[in-house]
Amino acid sequence: MKLLAKTSLYYLFFSIPILILSGLICYYVITREVKDSNNELLLNRKIVVEHYLKNNDTIPLKLIIKSKEAQIEKVTKAHFKNGAKTIFSDTLIIDKEENELAANRMITSIVTVGNINYQIKIWRSTLEFDELIEGIIYLLFFILFFLFLISMLINFWVSKTLWKPFYKTIHNLKIFRASDNEVPVFNTTSVKEFNELNSSLTAMMEKMIVDYNGQKKFTENASHEIQTPLAVIKSKIDLLIQSENLKGNEIELIVAIDDACSKLIRLNQSLLLLTKIENRQFKTTEKVSVEKIIDNSLILFEEHIKANKIVVLKNIEEDFLINMSPDLCLILINNLLQNAIRHNIEDGSIIIFIKSASLTIHNSGKEESLNMALLFKRFQKNSTSHLSTGLGLAIANEIAEVSGLSLKYKFMNNRHRFTLTNK
Repeated sequence: MKLLAKTSLYYLFFSIPILILSGLICYYVITREVKDSNNELLLNRKIVVEHYLKNNDTIPLKLIIKSKEAQIEKVTKAHFKNGAKTIFSDTLIIDKEENELAANRMITSIVTVGNINYQIKIWRSTLEFDELIEGIIYLLFFILFFLFLISMLINFWVSKTLWKPFYKTIHNLKIFRASDNEVPVFNTTSVKEFNELNSSLTAMMEKMIVDYNGQKKFTENASHEIQTPLAVIKSKIDLLIQSENLKGNEIELIVAIDDACSKLIRLNQSLLLLTKIENRQFKTTEKVSVEKIIDNSLILFEEHIKANKIVVLKNIEEDFLINMSPDLCLILINNLLQNAIRHNIEDGSIIIFIKSASLTIHNSGKEESLNMALLFKRFQKNSTSHLSTGLGLAIANEIAEVSGLSLKYKFMNNRHRFTLTNK
């Protein structure tokens, strides 16, 4: 979720209790004002009725009583409570038009004219509170919807204008590669925070380029310096093995040294390859046919497959075309096949499934799942083979990552399955 969208949701979330509180306050204020207004109006009407009674003006009194909004009757002293008094109250009176009880505000007053006591009751229809509450609720929902709509419009406008430099910065970060030896140009904005962010990123990228070039130079030099003496040692060992004056135990020792030297050469090459992959030094990409590379790799490993009596089956629905470096694709598939051969069993099998969007390699082997937490870690060995450097799957996974592919492992039906798909 984008920052602006999340901020808008927080605003709406906190607006709900505020709107509810505002609705309660509105309800209290409206009802209070309506009640005070009705009380004042009823009091004025009572004063008018009192005036008519004192003046014995019967015609207006009859009209008032006929309007069915007032009642005047003679009462005895028993109706006096603590002297003459005016009382306001709420009551329900039948509305004949709608045939239902309607809320009314009523004033009751005792008036003495001469020696006669009159009880005056005057009422007036008022707001129905259930309808008032319903109206306030509808109003609150309308305000909430309006706030949400305004928030979306503001969000869209801010995204297109105020946050445009930020998204430009994100784009520059995505395309930045230290191997390009070029720092992207960030736009200058009127927002201080964006300018500080861009300045910090520029300084960081410049340092990354310096560090990358230093690491690249060191790796290349170290690899060259190590590879040269290793090649010399290897050639000398080969000459020594061909000597005719060696004893049996000496030959065994020299062969062990030769194996260790060969392993060290492979390890050095693998580490150098990993470094190049991590530094994105393989830039050339093209459509690569997985089926074609699988066929070439099977020819390459044909002797190993026959030596271990492994049956290889291919199931091809459609060729899997990947847009990546051909060299990296070859290394990736070679490592996966080599892993399936090396960790197989005698008279085992390898089944290869190729679909339009995936490559799956099944192989028999140990009847237990590999450790998922360590599977793609460097120098993690799942076999005792002296030929393994513990980097094959780590290299395969690194190639998949930099090429926008996903490499997954699963153990099912006593078979180990590696699946390569597009992300």
